[in-house]
Amino acid sequence: MAPELDILSSLKIDFNGHIDLRQKRHGVLQVIAPLFHEDGDMVDIFVDLADGDKPMRLSDHGMTLMRLSYSYEIDSPAKRKILDRILSENGIKDERGRFVMDTAHETIYTDMLQFAQAIAKVSSMQAFKREVVQSLFYEQLGSYVESVLAPYLPQPRYMPIQERDDLEVDWKFTLRVDIFLFGVKDDSRARLAALACREFQIKGIPFRSVIVHQDFESGLTKKDQARITNVADKQFTSLADFTSNGEAYFARESMLVQ
Repeated sequence: MAPELDILSSLKIDFNGHIDLRQKRHGVLQVIAPLFHEDGDMVDIFVDLADGDKPMRLSDHGMTLMRLSYSYEIDSPAKRKILDRILSENGIKDERGRFVMDTAHETIYTDMLQFAQAIAKVSSMQAFKREVVQSLFYEQLGSYVESVLAPYLPQPRYMPIQERDDLEVDWKFTLRVDIFLFGVKDDSRARLAALACREFQIKGIPFRSVIVHQDFESGLTKKDQARITNVADKQFTSLADFTSNGEAYFARESMLVQ
């Protein structure tokens, strides 16, 4: 029996007959199966048959990134990192834009389901977009701090209490009074910032705390809004608020207003 017929015979059992393999060119079969994107389009999966020392592989032949590019670009280190993590978690390699996974006759069914799930996740970008927004928050905050606020000598990952590495400050600025800046994107980060500020106050460390939120109104529960407000000296409710007003705030704090 030809390899493709042998594979198809096995897969038809697992898919209850709802699958076909169409030869695209020599050694490449396109999978026609009920594996869909959120919009109803079928996931592009190909079987590259074993050839010499090369194992049989599942591949998207670059179709995923092409589809994605119509509405979304992987154009920053944060986005690339998240994409790489999705692929790595599912045992998929990126070969110059082609996603591939080694497979075997005995595991091709489960491999195909895993491959399709990962491709659909990347293509839909729903969970991906949420993670990207959160990751970009810190990337954009860091870029602003290191460029616009560079005259104030930001010191990243500062630990006011050396034996408490869990109470790390995102950036310390040495002004007339040290400013400890925290980026807060969610409840857990708000709680950690509040705890850190409270501990520094108990220790009598002289500082002013600045909290930059991703979204104060919708990003935190009412309880966490109250918790962080009770200990923070200054809060910016969004990154846009901080980039618009942060420089002027630092100038006032350092008495450098022109």
